[in-house]
Amino acid sequence: MGRYLVMANQTLEGQGIFAEVRKRQEKEPSSFYVVVPNTRAVDYYGVPAAGGHVPMPTLITASSGPATNEEATAEARGRLGRFLARLRELGAQAEGELGDPDPLKAAVKALTGRQFDEIIVSTLPQPASRWLRMNFPRELQQQARLPVTVILART
Repeated sequence: MGRYLVMANQTLEGQGIFAEVRKRQEKEPSSFYVVVPNTRAVDYYGVPAAGGHVPMPTLITASSGPATNEEATAEARGRLGRFLARLRELGAQAEGELGDPDPLKAAVKALTGRQFDEIIVSTLPQPASRWLRMNFPRELQQQARLPVTVILART
């Protein structure tokens, strides 16, 4: 049985991450532990309400995303619940948690006492990704000493 740690937040409901987990589940029965770092509202990536092109990432404001940390937490919990349900529909074993806002701290906590074969990280592309700017995938691979697959979601 394949054992996977999945790290994602804003990109958790994207097609790329779901395709990756489905591919692994179709290869062999698998278990997934999904960690959604509890990102603060100010750290969310924003998309302009009018759908216009913005050359640089913008921070979420009250009009285009969670206005408070409580709203951000509620959105993250909702994404986690929906993703776990989708995994279970595939026949996978699926558990998860809302983690520390710092994705590395959240991942290290999830790694404690659990065994995984691989870590799957889904994040926004450059330049929007805070996780890529902080070199999260590489830091995670060095700490965990496991293969890390990075899925870049579309914005």
